Amino acid sequence: MGWSLGYGRGEEGVRPKVKRPRGLKEAFRTLLSLDAPPKTKAKAFAVGVFVAFTPTYGLHTVTVILFSWLFRLPFSIVLLGSLVNNPWTFFPIYGVSYVAGRWLLSFFPSFYSPVPFHVLAHRLKVLSWKEWFTKAPVILLKEGPPFVVGSLVLGVVTALASYFLVFWLLEMREGEESTKGSGAPLDLEGDGRGEDEAGDT
Repeated sequence: MGWSLGYGRGEEGVRPKVKRPRGLKEAFRTLLSLDAPPKTKAKAFAVGVFVAFTPTYGLHTVTVILFSWLFRLPFSIVLLGSLVNNPWTFFPIYGVSYVAGRWLLSFFPSFYSPVPFHVLAHRLKVLSWKEWFTKAPVILLKEGPPFVVGSLVLGVVTALASYFLVFWLLEMREGEESTKGSGAPLDLEGDGRGEDEAGDT
């Protein structure tokens, strides 16, 4: 099923349909096909990457709409950046975010004292299937601060990195295209034919 990705305030309200990219090359081609300056594309994509790391999973599309309106960025490109978080990257992104958050909050023991992983795993392991609906949420909510902090910090870091990377790639691609365009041969034959035709008449 295709994804309808709009340009925000595009020409004549056109909202082209763009297929969900299935890899980095296809995502970059999709990014190239969208109509916006390289700086705007890089900024919008970086905002989308930040959204991908936010802990509001399930509300990412709503967050994309809000951020694209708030920062006046193309909705399509912000949405494309948010697709960094997908079924294949969901657990790595949030797993690393949780570990990073635990490490960062370990410098503030008065605010958060991390529970050792083996203790946390044991607490969850001994729960019955009924207790997973009653006690497990309470246990996991206590681990919410490192998850939120890690997600936001990594979101900012990866967004900044993606901005500079995408901007550099787009600038390099535009430079290659301009070089190819300047080296195009002149249509001398066409001019010659035009002069002959003028002479005949």
